[in-house]
Amino acid sequence: MIDHTNSRIEQHQTALRRENRRRYAFQRMLAASDRLLWRVEELNRDGVKTVPKQVRAEIRDGVATMPAQVREALRETSQVQDTLDSLFEVQERLFRWRFPDWHDFDPEGDEYGVVAS
Repeated sequence: MIDHTNSRIEQHQTALRRENRRRYAFQRMLAASDRLLWRVEELNRDGVKTVPKQVRAEIRDGVATMPAQVREALRETSQVQDTLDSLFEVQERLFRWRFPDWHDFDPEGDEYGVVAS
């Protein structure tokens, strides 16, 4: 009886650790995408049209640990606006990876209709 209980406890602890690793992985990836977006938005704010090579390298490194289906959205471009669009797509895919039923909606809308998917 005690062996069975200990076994069940170990199974639950293993499942909890796995879930926490996944949950915290999402938070780390989301924070990384926010930092990258902030960096490129600053370039946009300052009127820079071309993303410097160093920043492009930071972006590649920042998304390197993300799941393949998330990374695929990153387009290799030197244009600031294209890079911003690409990073927003990366972030949206990241949300879809973590929350498969996630939809962006307009909270001010009458029907809470989906405005992006």
